[in-house]
Amino acid sequence: MSETAVHGSDSDSADAPLFSAVEIEQFGADDVQAGGAIGKMLSALFFYTVIAMGIAGWWTWSSVNAHHAEAAASRNTEHSGHAEHSGHAEHSGHAEHSGHAEHSGHAEHDGAHK
Repeated sequence: MSETAVHGSDSDSADAPLFSAVEIEQFGADDVQAGGAIGKMLSALFFYTVIAMGIAGWWTWSSVNAHHAEAAASRNTEHSGHAEHSGHAEHSGHAEHSGHAEHSGHAEHDGAHK
């Protein structure tokens, strides 16, 4: 087994072009056609994505607004009669009384230890 290469017929095929001029022109035309098809496909997918994003955004926005509207309506119906009698008085009296007494007690207590 010899590692020397035979150069007789290989040199003629090495000088010959791999593709003919007609084939190269056909490759160029095929590339243009493939590029156009890929561009149209990417444009369609982008358009679809924008439409899907718009629908999902609108659905999310309308769902959140409907939820907030239901919560506000339920708060208004619960507090319309109940808040005037006991709920409003309890919250304001309780917050003022406990908060004020708690802070003044701590201040006096801290002063006594120093």
